[in-house]
Amino acid sequence: MFKPRLDVFLAYPIHTSALVAVFALLLFLPLVRPPIILSMLLVTLLVYLSMFFGAKLALDENQRPLSLSNDDKPGAH
Repeated sequence: MFKPRLDVFLAYPIHTSALVAVFALLLFLPLVRPPIILSMLLVTLLVYLSMFFGAKLALDENQRPLSLSNDDKPGAH
């Protein structure tokens, strides 16, 4: 079962508030019909924030970070 980890959202309050605000704006913006550029910008921001929190939530205590350090890269001496 999915168990939400609120510690990640609390660790990044600016990102969390932006995610909630953009989601709410996109939910209610069809009522006022904004310019298409604004809608595209908000969808892009929503995708970025979703990817950001997805990467942060994917890291467990036993997992390695998504990027390799210079010592772990192939061919590094």
